[in-house]
Amino acid sequence: MTLQNPLLPVLVDEPSVTSPAPVNGLTGADLARLRRSLDSSVSENTRAMYNSAWKNFEAWAQARGARALPASPPLVAAYLAHLAEERRLSVATVRLHRAALAAVHKAAGHPDPTDNEPVRQILKGIARAHGKPQKQARPLTAEALAAVKATAGIKRSFGGRGKGLESAERASWRARVDLALLATLRDGLLRRSEAAALTWGDVEFRDDGAALITLRRSKTDQEAEGVVLYLGREAAQALQAIRPAPELLDLDTSVFRMSTRNIGKRVTAAAKAAGLGDGYTGHSGRVGMAQDLVKSGVELPALMTAGRWKSSKMPARYTERQAADRGAVARYYQERES
Repeated sequence: MTLQNPLLPVLVDEPSVTSPAPVNGLTGADLARLRRSLDSSVSENTRAMYNSAWKNFEAWAQARGARALPASPPLVAAYLAHLAEERRLSVATVRLHRAALAAVHKAAGHPDPTDNEPVRQILKGIARAHGKPQKQARPLTAEALAAVKATAGIKRSFGGRGKGLESAERASWRARVDLALLATLRDGLLRRSEAAALTWGDVEFRDDGAALITLRRSKTDQEAEGVVLYLGREAAQALQAIRPAPELLDLDTSVFRMSTRNIGKRVTAAAKAAGLGDGYTGHSGRVGMAQDLVKSGVELPALMTAGRWKSSKMPARYTERQAADRGAVARYYQERES
């Protein structure tokens, strides 16, 4: 059975939306409303990843003559082992597949076949046998951002080999957008998806030169309660430099007009042009500001609030070097040498 939306419970054979005849008490309009509500229950990126993961599992199960929905725990355990050993997927990706299978079964009203001890033991074994340190984006620190700012306006080649350099006007506009994007990613500790979703209606410029941005929804705020974040003067000024004129301003317009993928590409290109090397991604601003905050004395609980982390695991990993410099052993030697 193929689920076009893996989070839509398979309750009935779906009638067309225009069909006046209800099926099992649900009309096409009822099902359309149900689908819209379920589509809003997770982010678009998560929905796409779950859909892809589900289709892969379904094809694998069908090739073995097994039932995909509902799936048995042994089948799920075998599939996860297959992903790790035969397809050589990372442990994080295997866990994503597990989450997708769980979400589909729950949405369809079936017991979660991943919520049992055998599957948990399989995942532990996969992590032990195939686990590798997760690659971390290089940090876009204050120093790195300064390097980008110093080189952003230099003309670059575009459109492949032989197409020449940017015009002065194009380079100037691209530089302004790059600086606004990178500074906002840093100050807001934004994820790529959060930056992509930002509209001009979410930006409030203050009289003191700073700005506030409102995140309507984020990875850790799927209920869209929203959160207000502070941007320093440099980031606010960079946003002002790309803001449309008042007569052209549409508050519903995307600030950066980029997909999450293009945001990552812009960060990578800006860092390379500044001579910073490889490893910079759309996550670099978030990592860099986290490290700068810890270096300045911010403690982990405050850092978690700033970055909207629910767990201390990721921010602690991002800032482990800075934390070591402020740890008990470092303080011991600092006091002895003072």
